[in-house]
Amino acid sequence: MLNIVGYDLLENGNEGIRYAWGNDRFRNYIESAAFSNRSKGKNENICGYTTSVSSGCILRTMGQQCLFCRTGNDLPFGGFLSYKEIAKQNVFMVLTDMYCTDHLELANKKREFAYMGQGEPGYSYSQVRLAIELTNSIMKELGQKVHRHIFATCGIPEAIKSYSDDLKNYYSEKVTLHFSLHASSERSLLMPINTVYPLGEVIEAVNTIYDISKEKPCIGIMLFNKFCPKGKGFVYTNSLQNVIEILKCLDPKKCRLSFCEYNPSPELGTAEEYPHLQVTQLLDYAFTMGFEAKSFSSFGVEKQTACGMLGGKEPEKKASKKWIELEKMANDLIAKYDTF
Repeated sequence: MLNIVGYDLLENGNEGIRYAWGNDRFRNYIESAAFSNRSKGKNENICGYTTSVSSGCILRTMGQQCLFCRTGNDLPFGGFLSYKEIAKQNVFMVLTDMYCTDHLELANKKREFAYMGQGEPGYSYSQVRLAIELTNSIMKELGQKVHRHIFATCGIPEAIKSYSDDLKNYYSEKVTLHFSLHASSERSLLMPINTVYPLGEVIEAVNTIYDISKEKPCIGIMLFNKFCPKGKGFVYTNSLQNVIEILKCLDPKKCRLSFCEYNPSPELGTAEEYPHLQVTQLLDYAFTMGFEAKSFSSFGVEKQTACGMLGGKEPEKKASKKWIELEKMANDLIAKYDTF
């Protein structure tokens, strides 16, 4: 089982906390993160949590890691997490919010769990689905309201198919799909997994979700501006023309869009800030095509948290005695409600 080691404050704690977990099986720290509001700059009644599914990312072992991902490029793959280790991150983060005496407003917010930390959830779906239901049982015991879970993937059709089957008769709380698309004709350059699972095949699987759940899956489009991956010899920008090309592949009746700024990391390459005026233009165009669309600012800009994580770095602060006690509580709850 994972053990809490320490943490980092994101923007001095104004945005959230990055947790570092240790385990004798893994050489590097596992990471998860908690945000007092699920969207940056918005005062919501929903806490957001980002959870890891593995140590590093399995895509690295295949030479197919996404070029913009700090986890895939900076960390070796150490192995998959079990459903109990995935659920433990969720439970512990909620407990620390519930018992946070400095921020009493966190105690009874709704909870949103996004499986977007270290690892490709599409290759861990068998464990993620169990972790979701274990988390749901414990949240019910704690009197906590689950807003939703977000199953994220760079595009593994078999996992999307399994997820769509589970939507029919398995999940007890809302679980939505986030497909990290980011590019179309040049997608294989940024995301080599596209050479294994071509975009058309993935979109075909994504398009079945709305018919089952009447909930539009989210399509993620990172706002790269002159992104130059280290050692790759090309530059990519999600210009208006490139985004138009992406949207032509999608059906506004079957999905919604999420445009998110990219935090560049020196280890991965260089990129420039995306102009705010151009973000407005992208949204306006998406609206004219009939899409539901939003833009999001990334958390942890100060610490250059590419893809939300810090590349397994040593935590700045150590876990307190109180946190060790909360970790024991999390372990006890998992033992009590693990029926799988």
